[in-house]
Amino acid sequence: MVYPESGSSDRWRRGRALANLDILERENLTQNAAEVGGYLQMQLHAAFDTHPLVGEVRGAGMLAALEFMADKDGRKPFDAPLKVGPKVSAAVLERGVIARAMPHGDIVGFAQPLVTTRAEVDEIVGIVRQAVDEVANQVIGKAVAP
Repeated sequence: MVYPESGSSDRWRRGRALANLDILERENLTQNAAEVGGYLQMQLHAAFDTHPLVGEVRGAGMLAALEFMADKDGRKPFDAPLKVGPKVSAAVLERGVIARAMPHGDIVGFAQPLVTTRAEVDEIVGIVRQAVDEVANQVIGKAVAP
């Protein structure tokens, strides 16, 4: 079904869009996202590059993902019934951080707000590390040192 559009709301839409762009500029959100996003990527790599459950850390700016692998070097995924990504996503949520289990593979994605601070990144990465360690202890059956 097609709905006719008179164009009468275009001025309103443009006004709202311009107001949003003004906020982005006035509050320096794009610069914050670039700077804090770089810090987020650095902290995630520091926390997870050598973690036994994490096969890859990837992202750009405030968008990030962790991919979980049974064999990091061989790029061998976990068996699907283990549902490692959803387990990590649930463990992170229990601790107050929202992370999305991606539908294809054991991947958890993060999309941080543009206003996120370095202190909040440190808190988020610490919480995610606790959750990943917990799931690692369940899945690979050995304690993971922080």
